Amino acid sequence: MKKLLLCFLALLLSVGAAFAQRGLNSNAIFRGRVIPFDRMIKTEVRGSSMTTYKLDFYRSVRFQVDEKTALEVAALVKADAEAAVSAETEMTGDLLTYALVQPAQRGKVHRYLCYQARPEGPAWIITILYLEGSATLEDLRSMFDKQ
Repeated sequence: MKKLLLCFLALLLSVGAAFAQRGLNSNAIFRGRVIPFDRMIKTEVRGSSMTTYKLDFYRSVRFQVDEKTALEVAALVKADAEAAVSAETEMTGDLLTYALVQPAQRGKVHRYLCYQARPEGPAWIITILYLEGSATLEDLRSMFDKQ
C-alpha cells in the first residue's frame, strides 16, 4: 500500500511539472522539441528546499547552439515576453541576450521566465529558468544581486 501511494505521488508530481509552463511558447524548449534532451543540462527542484527563496518550483535548462538555433529559441522567449504582464529584455544585434519575464499568475502563484544567451566562440550558451512561487519580482532581483 505504501509503495502504491508513493508511486501515485511521484506520478502526480511529474504530471504537475510537465504542465508548469503550459501556455508559454518557451514550453517547447523545456519539452525537448527545439533542443533534444541529450544536449541539455536540466535541473528541476520543488518542495521545502525552495521555501527559503519563496519558490515552489524551479526548472532550468542550459545548452549550446549555433546562431540559427539561438535565434529560434530567442523568438519563443520574445513571444512570451510580448504576452507577459511585465518583461525586461536586452538585445545584442538581432539576438535576445537577456530576459526577465513575468507571465500571468496562475491563481496566487507568481510565474517567471528568466533567459540569458552569451556567445562562446561561434556558438551560443543559453540558460532558461522557469520559476513558480510567492516570490515577487523584487525578491528575484534581490536574490540575483546576491549571487
